[in-house]
This record gives sequence, structure tokens and C-alpha cells, in this order.
Amino acid sequence: MKKLSLVLPLALTALLFSCGNKGTKEASDDVDTTAYVVPEDTTPITVNEEIKFKFDFAIANIPSPVSMVNDMSGWGVDYNSGLLNDPKKSASYSDEFIKSVTLGVYNIDMSYAMVNNQGQDVMKYMKTVLLQSDNLGLKGAVDRMIGKRAETNLSNKDSLLNILSDIFVKSDSYLRTNARVYTASSVFAGSWIEGLYLTCKIAEGVSNPEAKAKAYKTVWDQRFYLKNLIDLLEDYKDKKEAVALNNDFKVIHKEINVIKDAKDIDDAKFKSISEKIYALRDKVTK
Repeated sequence: MKKLSLVLPLALTALLFSCGNKGTKEASDDVDTTAYVVPEDTTPITVNEEIKFKFDFAIANIPSPVSMVNDMSGWGVDYNSGLLNDPKKSASYSDEFIKSVTLGVYNIDMSYAMVNNQGQDVMKYMKTVLLQSDNLGLKGAVDRMIGKRAETNLSNKDSLLNILSDIFVKSDSYLRTNARVYTASSVFAGSWIEGLYLTCKIAEGVSNPEAKAKAYKTVWDQRFYLKNLIDLLEDYKDKKEAVALNNDFKVIHKEINVIKDAKDIDDAKFKSISEKIYALRDKVTK
């Protein structure tokens, strides 16, 4: 079952020395990981089982935003670091909800840099992701989820992308309280926003008709996945920030959902949808 793409662990720091190289190779089987020890999470389990089930169901039915970013690399559009959220903004995010959402945003930005072999930007966004996850109290959880698996795949970019896509918030290791489920939901919402934001921005530069059709279909397909995310956030009607975000999601979903076929998306419809996505992304990252 697919769950939440969250953050890249500190164990991947060595990636900085290899991701600028387009060639990849399999990691050695004799990597010494015996010294990697992460304290056990002893937080009492107080999570509402119904809330946890809804979270697991929603995440299992939303494709990884990291996979979306990886697919974009085949659209023939050059890497553009100007599309990404400025890491310097991280220090200005004081609200817990915004920190959670923008953690998801920075995670996808790091994935975009990694897919495009931009080692310097990977380093910059990795630092931001690690700092922000630590501020949210998530670093230890990520280390527990990945640990030795990351260390043994440092030389293989494809494997690292798979790991990044598979950084799960597992019910038995992280989702122990309702507050953690809410944080996890917020992070994933940010990942989804940034994934679709990059999809639309990159699609603007696509000239090949076949690639353009793929980009438009990617946007159209979101009607299913966004509905799952909306249903998840419906459980947080007591959180005004979640209600506000969900209202924006509903507006975007309504506009995509009325389109009966991806082939019916013309440039005008795409522009209308993408402008709403850009406005939402600007709202959560300002």
C-alpha cells in the first residue's frame, strides 16, 4: 500500500557527491551500515482508528508526486530552478500548518532537482527539507523509516528516487496520534500542490503535441486524486486552515471534473485551471 512521500533522511547526504553525474550504478552490497542506530519511537498510540483508516485509504489511492515529477523529465523542457520555492522563505514560516505544507513543497522541489541531476540544488533543498522536518519533530521518524535502505543505495539515482517516493508514514511507526495524522496529511497536501504546480508550469514550455497531450492528461487525471485528498481533509473541519485549503481544492476539482475527456482540454481550459493552481501555490508559500 502506498502511503506518504514525506522527506529525505540525513542518510542521503552522500547523494550530493553523485547526483550531478548522469550515469548511475548499482550500490555495493558490502556497504557497512551496522553503525546506523535510531532510537525506537515510544510515543503512546492514541490515534483514532477511523481517522487513520481514512488517511491510509486516501494515500493509497493517490499516486506519488515524486513519480509525477519523474515523468515530466521526458517532456523535453529544460530544468528551471526559478520555478521552485525559495529555500530562504523557510525561516519565515512560523505557523505549524504552513511549515507542514511547505515541507511537502520543498520535498517535491528537491525531487525535481534530483531528477534533473542538479546536485547543487539538491544540496540546497535537502538542507531546507532536513531543517524544516526537524523543526516539525519529524527527522527521527524519517530516519526510522529509511535507515540502512538509503545508505545502501547512495550511488543509484533511480533507487534514490524510489526511496524518496516510498518514504512512508507507516501506521505502526509514525501515525500514533491524531496530531501526527494531521501533520502527515498537510505535508502530503503540499506535495500534491507542488507536483501539480510544476506539471502546469513545465507544460507551458512543451512544444511537442504528444508531450503536451500527456501533460494535459496528467492535469485531467487529478480529478480522481484530488477528490481523495478533499475527502481526507473533510475530517478536519475544526481546523480553519485545513477548511480554507480544502475550499480551494474544491474549486480546482470542480473545474477539472466537468471536463469529460482529457482530449477536451484546450489551451484556454488549461490556462484557467493552471492559474487557480498557481494562485493556491502562491498562497501557501508566500
